[in-house]
Amino acid sequence: MVRRIIALIVAAYFRLTSFIYLKINRVKTSGRVRLSGFPLINNRGNISIGSGSDLRSLSLFTALGVTNPCILNTLVSSSEIIIGRDCGVSGAVICAKERVAIGARVQIGSGAVICDTDFHPIDYKIRGNDDDLILAESSPVSIGDDCFIGARAMILKGVSVGARSIVGAGSVVTKNVPANVVVAGNPAKIVRKQIT
Repeated sequence: MVRRIIALIVAAYFRLTSFIYLKINRVKTSGRVRLSGFPLINNRGNISIGSGSDLRSLSLFTALGVTNPCILNTLVSSSEIIIGRDCGVSGAVICAKERVAIGARVQIGSGAVICDTDFHPIDYKIRGNDDDLILAESSPVSIGDDCFIGARAMILKGVSVGARSIVGAGSVVTKNVPANVVVAGNPAKIVRKQIT
């Protein structure tokens, strides 16, 4: 009973402050976006979140709990993160040097990482110097409508995940995933086709 009362009070606080927090961080919204805890936002570029989406950064509001708050990070002025409408994101990291585009009704599990860059060059002579991020390889990431990204999964640069596909927990996705499949493993491989 006490836990439920605390949850209601905390939820009311974030309902009242979400709009202001997103506005301060220059996040564009197309309607109501619910925050359960404040995500860490580093917005050097453009971030937009669709109406009805829910970002959960507190363990109190998600069954699996979170190891960290949601993190939204655009690395340069031309970077974009686009999250479609009615998405659910629990303690995940989304980082873009170019573009990460997430469709509508996508669920992203606790601790998942989606990034479009390696962050550092392969060449050890460059790695760690002032041009580190600029010279790191990057390629846009796209996740189709109605996908489910399992807890602790990683989706790496250049990957496109087709609509309605599922990425298993802990998977590392390095290649494109077609629509209507389940992928799992490291590297992720198709383990089931024809989701209906």
